[in-house]
Amino acid sequence: MEFKINYEDMQWTALSPEFTLFFTALFLLLIGLKEQFNANKYLAKATLVGIAISFFFSLALWGSAPTIENSLQPDMFSKSLIHDKFGQGFNIIFLLMATYAVLGASRYPHSNHENKSEYFALILLTVVGMMFLAKSGNLITAFISLEIFSISLYILCGFSAKHGTGKESPTNAPELKWATLASQESTVKYLLTGAFASAILVYGMALIYAGTGTTEIRFIGQLLHCDESGECANPYSRNTLVYIGMGLLFSGLAFKISLVPFHSWTPDVYQGAPTPITGFMSVATKAAAFALIARIFFTAFSELNNIWMPFMFGISVITMLVGNIAAIFQDDVKRMLAYSGVAHAGYLLIGIVANSQDGIASLIFYLYVYLFMNIGAFSVIFIMEGEGKEGNSIFRFKGLAKKHPLIAGAMSLFMLSLAGFPPTAGFFGKLYVFMAAIKEGYILITIAAVIATVVSVYFYLRIIVLMYFHENEKEEVVVVHRGIGGIIALSSIAIILIGLFPSRLMSIALESIPF
Repeated sequence: MEFKINYEDMQWTALSPEFTLFFTALFLLLIGLKEQFNANKYLAKATLVGIAISFFFSLALWGSAPTIENSLQPDMFSKSLIHDKFGQGFNIIFLLMATYAVLGASRYPHSNHENKSEYFALILLTVVGMMFLAKSGNLITAFISLEIFSISLYILCGFSAKHGTGKESPTNAPELKWATLASQESTVKYLLTGAFASAILVYGMALIYAGTGTTEIRFIGQLLHCDESGECANPYSRNTLVYIGMGLLFSGLAFKISLVPFHSWTPDVYQGAPTPITGFMSVATKAAAFALIARIFFTAFSELNNIWMPFMFGISVITMLVGNIAAIFQDDVKRMLAYSGVAHAGYLLIGIVANSQDGIASLIFYLYVYLFMNIGAFSVIFIMEGEGKEGNSIFRFKGLAKKHPLIAGAMSLFMLSLAGFPPTAGFFGKLYVFMAAIKEGYILITIAAVIATVVSVYFYLRIIVLMYFHENEKEEVVVVHRGIGGIIALSSIAIILIGLFPSRLMSIALESIPF
């Protein structure tokens, strides 16, 4: 197969958000060499400037990006990347989550550590990988992008494992604390499961290439297309290799979004990783993987839905039920939200099962809503976090409403929205996904989702009950950092506004259907 480079479709301006973050990351590594600037306050401000510029570029590019309606050419860089509103819209999700991780620098990395600049640089490089993944038009590009952000996250999960200042030797090493051991465990578990997932993923991609003769996502869809008379563009592409490759590819991505039975790493990694990184992963990783799943299965494998739909149907139902039932028994709030994230992955998968424009639009809508719910909840967890194994115990929220009514009110809003109570944004997130499934005739999965939602009400309301109807004998120290407090306020406003005016965000989601 001859590969020709098309110099005419090199749209460098379409990659301005990625380039901005990449060069900001290099800049941070350079100024981190200077002891004077190797401080969280300088590095965080420089990082936020880079994120703000990238955010501006993403918004501008979203407005001018090609769509299915305007018939502009979306392919760029020899069809390895796709420039459309779908990819640019996901940029905004990644950047908002990165902002939360950066504002968490009031505690991570610690002030006496020397590797501060690496923390911020790795966050930006993680986002760069996610951005390229959402724009991938080629399986090879997708795999490289996936590894860029995965490797960065492996390191970030172990940042609490950093003990001492970096100048110690084996003879004077300090005693390891629980947070250090938990962070070490989380990064090793994430690394090992991620390595297995990557191997499965790339093997699936190889089989798809063997069966179709191409790695271009849109071209695969053209080869698999059959008209109403049953005449296929290339009937030989519909073979066992493609079907097996499709299953392996989905299994590899299922690790990233914590679908059952590929979810076992999630609670341990979420508990042990630094809270800002846990919050960042909880949404950004799901969004990146779902962006690729949506682009591949809606664009390339849409006509094979009679093969993959029953499997996704079953996995979605099992994931919703297992995630919500397991969350009931968790006393650590980060582990509880980890299982909650597993359940929400099941809800999100319904948008893929629907295999329609409404299904993909509801997926995008849900991810934006999930962003504000989770970023707000993890911001509250961040300010409530204590030391040791019980530092994130759910019982630390006892009596919070009496001492800090605003924080308790915001946390209650996030929990009610995650549970899907009207008129919060979370209610409409689930509603649109359910409506997309019902429209395509999938009534059974909607019934299962409603049952799973009812189960989830218990553990979400449990936190609210502890805050308002219990007294805490211990005096918990709550320090509200300005940046984190701002995120809580903005997330609360966003959840209320989306709940009151959901149609505007849904119309934006409908404009962002991938090619």
